[in-house]
Amino acid sequence: MDSRVSELFGGCCRPTGAAFRGRGGAAPGGGGGGSKAKKKSGRSRGGKANNPPYLPPEAEDGNIEYKLKLVNPSQYRFEHLVTQMKWRLQEGRGEAVYQIGVEDNGLLVGLSEEEMRASLKTLRRMAEKVGADITVLREREVDYDSDVPRKITEVLVRKVPDNQQFLDLRVAVLGNVDSGKSTLLGVLTQGELDNGRGRARLNLFRHLHEIQSGRTSSISFEILGFNSKGEVVNYSDSRTAEEICESSSKMITFIDLAGHHKYLKTTIFGLTSYCPDFAMLVVSANTGIAGTTREHLGLAMALKVPFFIVISKVDLCSKATVERTVKQLERILKQPGCNKLPLLVTSDDDAVTAAQQFAQSPNITPIFTLSSVSGENLDLVKVFLNILPPLTNSKEQEELMQQLTEFQIEQAETLDYWEMFK
Repeated sequence: MDSRVSELFGGCCRPTGAAFRGRGGAAPGGGGGGSKAKKKSGRSRGGKANNPPYLPPEAEDGNIEYKLKLVNPSQYRFEHLVTQMKWRLQEGRGEAVYQIGVEDNGLLVGLSEEEMRASLKTLRRMAEKVGADITVLREREVDYDSDVPRKITEVLVRKVPDNQQFLDLRVAVLGNVDSGKSTLLGVLTQGELDNGRGRARLNLFRHLHEIQSGRTSSISFEILGFNSKGEVVNYSDSRTAEEICESSSKMITFIDLAGHHKYLKTTIFGLTSYCPDFAMLVVSANTGIAGTTREHLGLAMALKVPFFIVISKVDLCSKATVERTVKQLERILKQPGCNKLPLLVTSDDDAVTAAQQFAQSPNITPIFTLSSVSGENLDLVKVFLNILPPLTNSKEQEELMQQLTEFQIEQAETLDYWEMFK
């Protein structure tokens, strides 16, 4: 992983015992309203210096909450915690992330097994009080100056807001022709792997010539849902889009755009008119950066749409070919024109970290390598999309809703009334 990425992520991506730093690269001393923790200057059992690990200090706004422990709170304290959870859920438009075992200033103290079990029990009671569900994202051990193993737990709290049916994020799908965009969407939304000959993409095509050529020429929409427990909801469990919406707390609306240069105008129209929150750039592992890939990358950057990259068709290539494509992308992303920090996602932990940092920092660009035929690393994309937070908080969303509604005319036709009845 790039050293700048590790520094930006704080300590969560560094080996145990390394100094965890906050934003800007400096270790936070005690900001964020939390209690100041004394830095121990002891040494670990291996004899090496073991500095206390840090995360960035807790922010008053946003949907991320730090809690040292939640063991047997009083009734008054419990009601205060519930009110606090409502605020975090409102800030995240129905989603909040709790870091258990972390002080307000970002110090990773960690809890024992018994304390963590009691804290999660209290957190579950709080979630039930507000009508939400919790999902444990990951657990990490914090081992410094202590013979007792201590760990922190990252928990996702999700609740459907009262004033809306679900949280909806729009993801535009970009990439060169024959890179596997429609096939990938078909696998994600239909719940069945492709047969290697494009069977998964047939349900996405709207015109006969698209089915015959296998190339998208128009804009189509597909949906992928996640329920309050983080489970995937797609057409494998539901027959209609209405059923998916009713069963989901979070919706990902994919905007499938054309990859051929002949339909570049249609792709630009889709990017500008539908205001996607994010973009997914699909690159074929066997061809690399070819065709309209650079144009689509430039469009996403010009419109300031945060994008992540999916390298598809890894089942058709050797490991060396996939690595060459990854290095080619990393080289382009690090160029002065892009100035991005590529992050190759290879595990669930990487997917969680990438999702959280991707929305907070515009410089982070997650890269996935997967196959729509074998299903390799397909679950990592689902984990990423499940945790991916919205770009706007509740206040910004309310301000946006107060603005005047604008309608865009896509097509105008003239009908001869008398000709219709001849």
